[in-house]
Amino acid sequence: MTQLDRRLLEQLKKQVQAELAKKEIECVEYWLQEVHKIYVRKHQTLPEIKAELQQLIERMKNRLQVLRTRGL
Repeated sequence: MTQLDRRLLEQLKKQVQAELAKKEIECVEYWLQEVHKIYVRKHQTLPEIKAELQQLIERMKNRLQVLRTRGL
């Protein structure tokens, strides 16, 4: 492997890692916003909060299933 190949490989590796980090940040920010929406609502009872959290859990499960079956 030549020096140019190694540099190119390192550059590509850094680009991929940066893109993965960016996507992970976007994903965490999205779900944090969703949890925050539930947090700031004025729930009257514990079952109301639990129901909203269960809906969020189901949305997250569905999203994971789509990503796994589509292969990203």
